[in-house]
Amino acid sequence: MKTKTILTAGCLILATVCTQAQQTTEPRHERAVVETQGDSIIIIKGEGDMRIKLYEQQTEEGEQQEVEIYEGVYLERVDADKRTFLDALPFIPNKKKRSSYEPHVSGIFLGFSHMSDNFMGFGASPKAHLDLSQSWEFGFNFLCAYHNFKKNPHWGLNIGLNWGYRSFSIDGDFALLKQDGASFFQSGQEMRPEGSDNTTPYYSSSRLRHFFFRIPVLLEWQQRWNRGPIFFNFGPEFEIRHGVKSFSHVDSGKKQTVGKGMYVRPVGVNLLLQAGYGNLGVYLRYSMNTMFQGGKGPDVSPYSFGIAWYW
Repeated sequence: MKTKTILTAGCLILATVCTQAQQTTEPRHERAVVETQGDSIIIIKGEGDMRIKLYEQQTEEGEQQEVEIYEGVYLERVDADKRTFLDALPFIPNKKKRSSYEPHVSGIFLGFSHMSDNFMGFGASPKAHLDLSQSWEFGFNFLCAYHNFKKNPHWGLNIGLNWGYRSFSIDGDFALLKQDGASFFQSGQEMRPEGSDNTTPYYSSSRLRHFFFRIPVLLEWQQRWNRGPIFFNFGPEFEIRHGVKSFSHVDSGKKQTVGKGMYVRPVGVNLLLQAGYGNLGVYLRYSMNTMFQGGKGPDVSPYSFGIAWYW
């Protein structure tokens, strides 16, 4: 009898110890409690990680829809959705929400450059002997800021800063020279001595090039479609030109500088238009003023068009 009593008591003690051990090893799972106080929301976090999503009722195309406006993951009291300095660096993928505004300014662009003899004209100018297929520009935007007009916008205002290089290829036996306070296109045949029967071009592979800083200020409209936005933006772009030079191979010799500065306007204003889908787009850039200072060069307006990749 005593043996049975001892065995029964031992089993009860063992069961109690196992139950307590199981309760201590298994974590307690508590549900988050949300309390509303006026316009504030207080979230009391239990044990473990917690994901929070906020939705807002919005009207799109005449229908009421719930649109996600925020998502946060809390890991040991750390908000994993908090932005860091890495979000401002290029080539670092940002976590973009489907309802967020994506400005299309920062990126790399490459296109053709040309000159027209009248404002908003696109024909070849007889005043500038250029080869369109070999006249180009490239650059990249390294600063970007924007303002969206509401939490889930179709409209926003973008501003950026980019740097790049533009080169105009001068076609035929011509070079852009600087003399007597003006820049002008000079034919190589006129530089030959009288009676010379040499048919080799006196000027060849001539170019006018300059570097630039540009500050675009763009009004953008975008609409989500599938996984990316369709976008269109336009606005003025302020351009600062520097490092202007004219090059040519003179009389079949090595390339040499035949002029600097060339009375090119150091500051200009462009009209920039861009359109595309997702991270790819096309652009058209047209100068609102002439390339050269008044009375000191051909009366031509530069423009360019090409493709861009945005990050």
